[in-house]
Amino acid sequence: MADNKSPTTNPTGEFVRSVTVFHSSIKDDLAAEYSAEANRYHLYVALACPWAHRTLVLLKLKGLDHVISYSIVDGLLEMEKGCGWAFGEKYPDPHHPTFTHLKNVYQLNDPDYNGRVTVPVLFDLKTQKIVNNESSEIIRMLNSEFNKFARHPELDLYPEHLRSRIDELNDQIYPKLNNGVYRAGFAKLQEAST
Repeated sequence: MADNKSPTTNPTGEFVRSVTVFHSSIKDDLAAEYSAEANRYHLYVALACPWAHRTLVLLKLKGLDHVISYSIVDGLLEMEKGCGWAFGEKYPDPHHPTFTHLKNVYQLNDPDYNGRVTVPVLFDLKTQKIVNNESSEIIRMLNSEFNKFARHPELDLYPEHLRSRIDELNDQIYPKLNNGVYRAGFAKLQEAST
């Protein structure tokens, strides 16, 4: 999860990951607030962010890129302006051509939004609202809720019989490896990076 503001550290200098804000779910149910529909959703990613990158990988592996559009933001953050991920000539927002930054998309949910602007973002084109910005939740939705549209619905990267083992491995790998890179890179003191 990459964002637009300087990384947060605690008083001992350790990197503290910010909590994602949007956690709604898309369901393969027409009665759901966010139902799985073709051409309703858009995924914003930054190739420089591994958390966002994995959502794009799953979108492609499942063969959902014909029903969920996506766009790539510029890989350079504009943190000093508090704007974060930028759109531009090379990386425009296809659904909001006047938007210059992903922050503009966040402000569709709340015009006064001044929190962290992170990728990935799964956006509902119908309601013009962000559905979710937590990569682990987005990949699970892409894995199962859009199978009726998927070119590869048989591909299940979170099968029922392996879920507890997958979750156990994620709990072991995430703090030391996935998040460890950030802890080391953003620590204010050497001791805080371990």
